[in-house]
Amino acid sequence: MLAKRIIPCLDIRDGQTVKGINFVGLRQVGDPVELGAKYAAEGADELVYLDISASEEGRRTFTELVARIAARIDIPFTVGGGISSVDDASRLLDAGADKITLNSAAVANPALIDAIAARYGSQFVVAAIDARTGDGRWVVPTPGGRRPTPRGLFAWRAGCAARRRGGRPSLAEGLTYSYPGVTCAFGRG
Repeated sequence: MLAKRIIPCLDIRDGQTVKGINFVGLRQVGDPVELGAKYAAEGADELVYLDISASEEGRRTFTELVARIAARIDIPFTVGGGISSVDDASRLLDAGADKITLNSAAVANPALIDAIAARYGSQFVVAAIDARTGDGRWVVPTPGGRRPTPRGLFAWRAGCAARRRGGRPSLAEGLTYSYPGVTCAFGRG
């Protein structure tokens, strides 16, 4: 059995860590670099930083913040939000991120997962999945779970898992129940 790991996820908006329920009523809770250092000192195994408004606003993720985080903490960290090209991933990995995570861009263009893995290796890219239920069917909404897409959850998960079996990216799912494969559950409300 795999050991359980503690991987805090920090939602970032306008350069600050925020908390809310389903991205509503967001309030600032601190500096992401300082909070990351605190989590690292308290024994976190890894960190995830998600720029929660980058995809929706059509802008790139916080490269300067990634460089500040890398200079301060000594545990691996993953960065996501607004990554829509290999160049975006390159910029963030070069700034010091250990991995990048794709969600909206992967749903729109699954080949992006393969392209980033081909350049950097499958260990550097994580496919994240948001899930919502409606009309008795689980679907994959984007960005940040706001708009439904025609992709069914289980078919999309299977497609990501198939990429993994082919020596491609690892998979983190926003699912809160047991399903074969790697599952990382992030609270959203």
